[in-house]
Amino acid sequence: MKVGGIIALIFGILNLIAGFGMSSDPNFADKAGGKFGFGIGCIVLGIYLLNRADKKKEEQKEKDRWNNEN
Repeated sequence: MKVGGIIALIFGILNLIAGFGMSSDPNFADKAGGKFGFGIGCIVLGIYLLNRADKKKEEQKEKDRWNNEN
C-alpha cells in the first residue's frame, strides 16, 4: 500500500507539472484541465494510501502489544 501511495503521489505531481506546461500553450490549453484534475486526484489518492499504511502499521503494533500482555 505504501509503494502504491508513493507511485500515485509522484504520478500526480508529474501530471500537475504537465498541466501547467500545457496551459501556457494555446493549442493544448483545453486539455490542461484534465491533467490538473487527474493530477490532483492522484495526489489525494497517494496521500490517502500513505496515511492508511501508517494507520495499519500502528494497529498492528497495538495488536502485538496487546497479545504480548495477555
